Amino acid sequence: MDIEYRVIVEHKRSYDEGCQLRRGETVDLGPRDTHWSSWLWCTTSSGQSAWVPEQILNISNNRRAVVTADYNSIELTVKPGDMVMGIHVLSGWVWCKNIHNETGWVPLENLQPARN
Repeated sequence: MDIEYRVIVEHKRSYDEGCQLRRGETVDLGPRDTHWSSWLWCTTSSGQSAWVPEQILNISNNRRAVVTADYNSIELTVKPGDMVMGIHVLSGWVWCKNIHNETGWVPLENLQPARN
């Protein structure tokens, strides 16, 4: 995808560390996010938890799912005026890279495509 975005609304990372999931890993399902309805709280067998987009989960029942793609839950802290490169979009969030090569998720609603 690789689309350049300008940040229009600040976003602060929710957690200091992200949870990394691997394709094929089984997770326990928790509640659905009230704002981002396609994101579910998931917990790994090692006890790590994170919000995960439903589109990368193969839900076998209401309590367990298999992860269908590698995933990192880390968010990126950004402020208005920052420029980021959007790499891919999942369920209203964009996986971005900033000018310092830091990567993480930013809500799409906080971004505006940059104009050349």
